[in-house]
Amino acid sequence: MGGDKGKRKDAPGGAGGQKQKKKKTGNAGKWTTPNQANKLALERNSIPQIGDRGIWVTCARHQENKAAREVINLFEEYIETMYGIKPASKEPKAEDEDDAELDIEAAIAKELGAMKAKKAADVQKQEDDKALLKAMKLNIDCLLFVRTKAPIEPVEFVKRIVVDTKECTDIRKIKCRYLNRLTPMSVMGKATEQGLAETARQVLEEYFDLSGKKGEQKEEDGAASEENKEGENKKQKEYKPYTYAIRPTIRNHSNMKRDVVINTIAGLINDEHHKVNLTNPDKVILVDIFQTVCGLSVVDGDWDELKKYNMTELYNQAAGITAVGKKDKQEKQDEKKPKSAKEEEETKDIKEEEPKIKKEEPASTDA
Repeated sequence: MGGDKGKRKDAPGGAGGQKQKKKKTGNAGKWTTPNQANKLALERNSIPQIGDRGIWVTCARHQENKAAREVINLFEEYIETMYGIKPASKEPKAEDEDDAELDIEAAIAKELGAMKAKKAADVQKQEDDKALLKAMKLNIDCLLFVRTKAPIEPVEFVKRIVVDTKECTDIRKIKCRYLNRLTPMSVMGKATEQGLAETARQVLEEYFDLSGKKGEQKEEDGAASEENKEGENKKQKEYKPYTYAIRPTIRNHSNMKRDVVINTIAGLINDEHHKVNLTNPDKVILVDIFQTVCGLSVVDGDWDELKKYNMTELYNQAAGITAVGKKDKQEKQDEKKPKSAKEEEETKDIKEEEPKIKKEEPASTDA
């Protein structure tokens, strides 16, 4: 009996002393509570997803909230101008009619009809107006993503905005204080080499012959048949010999390096038909990688001329032109102003000293 005092009691499971099972944590995504589902939905709506299209927006540091409001106001203005779609805030409110002479049944029927119409209008408004733009504040400073929906085409949309910005020479008409660069993304894909290649094919096939590098392939001997010649002529007509440059941007991502991104995209393009031109390309391929997504778009070669679509630099350029004009005007006005008393005295002293200097100079003699 005394020898059993120091022993531990057997587990409830029996004398075998079976280990207690560890409590499971997590559910492997099999089920979620309403709060968890709402949290996941919120996370999905706060970061770009595969298949999205939109516009990357850089802004002033610690001004992300103001920049988000500013970019939505600017984009809504251009949506109304380019596509004729008015934002919800500008839609006229329907006026109530006089129901004094209507009987009770007609009033009830009208109220029900108004409720149904309002509900349908709200749904339509969410689908057509509110869903057109969605500003996402990300977990990184100075960066926003604005998700867009049809009929907005990001490349065309951004090009119109930056061209108007470049032509704005009046500083008083500046609409943006916090926005910097706008980078359109035609489609977003998975940030892997395979995902990058698939996304690139989807975006580039409209502009480039994606038959791969021909320099690495062996040329076949013999003359081509007439059918093959017709096919080649057709292909030449479909794809203009655009020169191109690839401009990648990588944020919060470490799996793919810059060289891998460039080589993956360049390897898809027929290098005999399309040549690389880093100084003056016909088309610029923009690649933007953020965390687990990558986006691509093809913009015109004046991308560098338009300050890489940087709103602040375009406004500064316009302001610089205005400042030069003001400077020239000010100089002309200064020339017309009468000289001060001090300046007149200095001029008088210089004139008085000039004869003295001439007298002191020895007379020159001819040899």
